[in-house]
Formats: sequence, C-alpha cells, structure tokens
Amino acid sequence: MNRRLYIETYGCQMNVYDTRAIVDRLRAEGYSQVESPAQADVILLNTCAVRDNAEQRVMGRIGELMRHKKERPEVVLGVVGCMAQRLGRSLHEKRRAVDLVVGTDRYDRLAELIDGVMRDGSPRFDVSADGVTTYQATPERDPLNNSHFISITRGCDYKCTFCIVPYTRGPLRPKEPAAVLGEVRAVVDVRGGVEVTLLGQNVTAYRHEDADFADLLAAVAETEGIRRVRFLTNHPRDLSQKVIDTIAAHEEVSPWLHLPIQSGSDRILRRMKRGYRLRDYLDVVERCRRSLPEVSFSTDVIVGFPGESDEDFEETLTVMRQMRYDSAFTFKYSPRPGTPAARLADDVPEEKKNERLYRLNALQEELWEEKARSLVGSRWEVAIEGEDLKGRGYLRGRTLNNRKVLVPAREGLSRGDEILVRVTGVQATTFFAENLGLLWKYDRVAA
Repeated sequence: MNRRLYIETYGCQMNVYDTRAIVDRLRAEGYSQVESPAQADVILLNTCAVRDNAEQRVMGRIGELMRHKKERPEVVLGVVGCMAQRLGRSLHEKRRAVDLVVGTDRYDRLAELIDGVMRDGSPRFDVSADGVTTYQATPERDPLNNSHFISITRGCDYKCTFCIVPYTRGPLRPKEPAAVLGEVRAVVDVRGGVEVTLLGQNVTAYRHEDADFADLLAAVAETEGIRRVRFLTNHPRDLSQKVIDTIAAHEEVSPWLHLPIQSGSDRILRRMKRGYRLRDYLDVVERCRRSLPEVSFSTDVIVGFPGESDEDFEETLTVMRQMRYDSAFTFKYSPRPGTPAARLADDVPEEKKNERLYRLNALQEELWEEKARSLVGSRWEVAIEGEDLKGRGYLRGRTLNNRKVLVPAREGLSRGDEILVRVTGVQATTFFAENLGLLWKYDRVAA
C-alpha cells in the first residue's frame, strides 16, 4: 500500500506536534506525505477549537477542499483534533464532504478508520476519550526556529470558565520522563539539534510519580548536546520556587516566561475561575525577577469577559503598566459552547469590546516601544535561526529570553551559530544589532 497523505495544521504548537505524531503513525502503515491536496488520497485538517474564528476558518477550508472530492470521489477528507473532539458527528452533518472525524485521543485508530471509509464509502467517527493517551513524535528534520517541539503533557485539570481545552483535550496526562528524555536524545542524536521547547496546555503542572516539572526540566537541560531549553504555556499557580530555582541553576534554560494573566481585576479573575488573585500573580513575578536577572514575560489578556466593567478594565491597564510585558496576545471574549462562561450573559457590547481591545493594544505598543528603546546599546548572546524572512540581507536570531534580533549576513556565519551582538536599533518587536564575534560554531549534521 502506498497511500498519499496531505495534512494541514491549525492552532497551537501542540497541534504542530500532534501532526508529526499522526504522520509517524500513518507512515508506519505505508503512507507518504505530499505537499498538495491535489496529490493526496487522504486529506486531513488538524484543528483548533479555542476560538470561534478558528473553527470558522476550518469550515471555510472544508468548503474549498470539496472540489477535490468532486473531481475524485475516492479521496478521503477528514477533520481531526480539538474541533473534531468538540463537534463530533455534526461535522459530517454540516459538511457532507467530511468522511472522517477523529478526536484527540484516537490518532492511533486513524489508519483503521481510513481503511473503513475506503472500503465501503461510509463515514467514520471516533471522538471517545480515554483520559490516558499521550503521543510521541519523531523530531522535525529542519524546524523553522531551530527549536524542536516536544509535548510533555496532554490536557488540563483547571476549569477556567472561558476555556474549551479541558473538554477537547481532557484532564492533564503527563508523559513518562523516560519517554520525554528519549525524544530529547533523538533531537540531539538523530537530527543534530541543540534546542527543544517543552509543550503542554499547562506545562508547569507536569507531575509524574518519578518527577515533577522542575525535575524534568533539569534532566532535559543536563542532556549532553542540548544548549537551549524553552517551555510553554505556564499557569501562575504552578510556577513554583523550585521551578524558578531550576531555571536559575541551568544556563541552558530560557528565562522567558509566557504567563497568562487574562485580567487585572480580581473580580473578573474569580468569574474566570483562574485560581489566583492579582497579588498572587505579582508575587510570582517578583520572585522570578529576583532570581532571574534576564527574565522576560509575555502574556494573554481577554477583554469584554461577561460582567467586565470599566473599572475592571482599568485595573487590567494598570497591571499592564506594572508588568511591562515584552508581548501580549490579546483577545475579545467570545463564548465557547459547552464552557461554563457560555451560560453567563455576554453583556459587554461589541463596540465596547472593540474599544477596550484597541486601548489595550495601544498601551502595550507604547510600553514596549519605551522598553525596547532602553535596550539599545545592550550586549546579548544570540543564536542564529536562519536568513531574514524578508530577504533584506540579514540573518535572524533569538536571545535565550526570546528577543528577536537581525544581524548583517556575513560569510562563515550560518544557522545554529551563536554570536555576541550589540543592539543598534529596534523596529516593532525586532532588534537590529552588530555582530561582535562568534561564541560557538554549530557543526552538527542532521540525519
């Protein structure tokens, strides 16, 4: 059998990792991956359900892909991932072209389900959840930013009222430490990689009978050949002093922390069931800043959550001024069916949501510009990630604390090398710098 697979990935880094796991499983069954749906016998969309616009984008894409079914009725068109888990059989009812709907715990059955569709033409559905499954994936040959994603957990035990993840990904399930470390070794030994990013819906909540997150982080950082370790996403309740101390003790671990706050108002945080108050969040931040001189923070913020008053929103702006984040991912609240918040009155008018989002983004931009200008003249260590994507004669790189840097391309300098730079300017979120010299030469060859 030599079936051809085409797969598109939507959503977070976890889905990027899961797509690799899916491809691994189907390759073992004789599939080959192709670059175009026109070449494929099987077309899969690995989907996100966090926001409604993500689902609407997929629904539109299904409509576009219907032409391949019309031209070649034998083609199998399937939806997998979080959107499949949430909507289930209704995906087939809404779009008759969908032959396959497979949830987040059932990728091991994909080949069997595809065989069934091809055998009798009847659609197949499996969105059952076992609360146990974790996946492993072979490392990418050539990841975009040099960092190899490794999933260490699935699901989340928190039930934030706005979040669909516990209902599409299930409870938190840790991967065995030995399995994680095996994937790290494969990054080094098979792909010649030197950087990994540990992934989870709440990565710092990792708990296994043999290790907590700090233990696992230390073991990854101490793996021979690894030079950089990043991780995301974090929950303020689980960023313990032990984790902070582990970051401080290992120069390989990035002091960049994506720490979603969601709101600066204690009243709204309670309605969101985030499990902390503003003082708790700021205490975690203060302990990080004491222990990690180069720490940088990014965050997520929702505006217009049900019941959010003007005063609540002003409290969010106040904490943005206190925090001075490097970046903020900002969203207007929209109800997700099946979440507790969907039962609340969506009582903030759309016009008010738009106004608040505009003000929040304008403030973040103002605060970042001021902070970025103050960093001009700094000396940083930078890992080169490749050529400037805009083709301007630069190489792009990144600091350990996740700041993007462009340096003039120079003969003998290439991807993976580490250099010392001096920052000469900044544009938006990208710094420009001069190369002060090579610190480490990358000389490994990926298999």
